[in-house]
Amino acid sequence: MQGWKLEAEEFLSNFGPSEHPEVTYLLYEIQWGRSRRTWKNWCRNIHPEHAEIIFLEDEEVHDRPDIPCNITWFVPWTPCGACAYEIIAFLEERPNVNLEILAAQVYKPYDHRNRKGLRDLADEAQISIMEFSDYQYCWEKFVDHQGMNLRAGRGFSNQRRIDSRQLDSIINPF
Repeated sequence: MQGWKLEAEEFLSNFGPSEHPEVTYLLYEIQWGRSRRTWKNWCRNIHPEHAEIIFLEDEEVHDRPDIPCNITWFVPWTPCGACAYEIIAFLEERPNVNLEILAAQVYKPYDHRNRKGLRDLADEAQISIMEFSDYQYCWEKFVDHQGMNLRAGRGFSNQRRIDSRQLDSIINPF
């Protein structure tokens, strides 16, 4: 996995609700067993591997296969179709893992492979679009913001509403 905190510019350019970043950061928290402690870190894509696959292949994630854990991901995009099926396989091999995915945007929402992958993934994990409170949480916990405040830009609420409706129409098509 990577170093601890992201630079503020990296976070803003990656997680803005209308950004199209070349580098994808996956911020994550893992809570093992009944511990109240949460392990926080991040990883990023390394071409051609997507950030989700980098996370799934990391040895630190596989240290405790028999201990129940809750994992939360904060990602700029929902997983693509191919990653969705890798995530499903990961979760099926680890029934003790609960995964919540909070995304800033829906990745290529009109691609039928992505739509099918997200629908199937929604049976195994909780997937939603980030609220402003999620952005604030990430800003405080994962970003070296050096005292800067995070503010919702113009159009933030509208874009979030559009992405939430898109995701809902994909996961619940009827």
